[in-house]
Amino acid sequence: MGATIDFLNVGFGESTVIRLEHGDESFCLVVDAGDSFVGDGARRCSPSDYVREYAISHIDVLVLTHFHRDHIGGVLSLLGGVSIGEIRLHVELPPALMSVELNRYDTPMLASLSMYAELLHKAKEMCIPICKMTRVNTLELGEVALTFLMPDPAKLMQLEQGLTSLDPARLDEQQDMLGWIDRQLNETAMALLVRSNDEPVALLTSDVGLDFWKPYEAEITGVCLMQAPHHGDRRSISEELLDKLAPRYIVVSADDEGTYQLPHLEFDQLIHRCTDAKLVYTEAIGTTHRIIRMDISNRRLNLID
Repeated sequence: MGATIDFLNVGFGESTVIRLEHGDESFCLVVDAGDSFVGDGARRCSPSDYVREYAISHIDVLVLTHFHRDHIGGVLSLLGGVSIGEIRLHVELPPALMSVELNRYDTPMLASLSMYAELLHKAKEMCIPICKMTRVNTLELGEVALTFLMPDPAKLMQLEQGLTSLDPARLDEQQDMLGWIDRQLNETAMALLVRSNDEPVALLTSDVGLDFWKPYEAEITGVCLMQAPHHGDRRSISEELLDKLAPRYIVVSADDEGTYQLPHLEFDQLIHRCTDAKLVYTEAIGTTHRIIRMDISNRRLNLID
């Protein structure tokens, strides 16, 4: 069975494609979709570019780890361009935000809210099933298993309460709450563990915080590849976590422009000081690859131009 994990260079943002092929049967799962515009450089590869170039006509599952624009913006161009079996998410917008046309792009958080509402409306119009995840869940796909790791329920409840408190007519007066929601989205993101033959292969970390991993330490120990949390944020990684995971590879999804000062220089220093892991960036100064590909079967990493 052919099984790969592709980390796309979407600039500052994240999008990962997991593909399984066995004879005439195939399965495609996309985790996040980068921003709405990934740039026109030759190194960039949006999810829409990817499905076109690899002649993918159907995505079985589209996973949204949280609704920051650098993770969901590219979904809108996928909708209608390729059929989607279902969308998996764990945070919905309250009726008050879904009942109006937000169309606010004057701050990053308002842009994220507006994009999320638009894609949810469009998915429903297209009758794409939306599955709200409420607990840890595993997709068993032969030798490969994909486990959705959920955030702290108390933090998730606080986020939902914050979203419910928003008044579409008074958003300009609720900047403090919007700022809190912005930060809380990272704290309540989903992560994804990829196993093969019951061994942990890859950990897709989205933007989760350091305390996310406590309930999952036994499951993730010894994982071969870890995606750096929050684009190489030093606050999202620790020497203790690195010792437990002992990854062979660490993939950093970031651009080469230092957006939001990420990845942190201290992150790189910690990795080199505490591990022998190979550190690979979706984009860095001088790189030419568009995709970082892991073969799930042999655990090898390749750079694809």
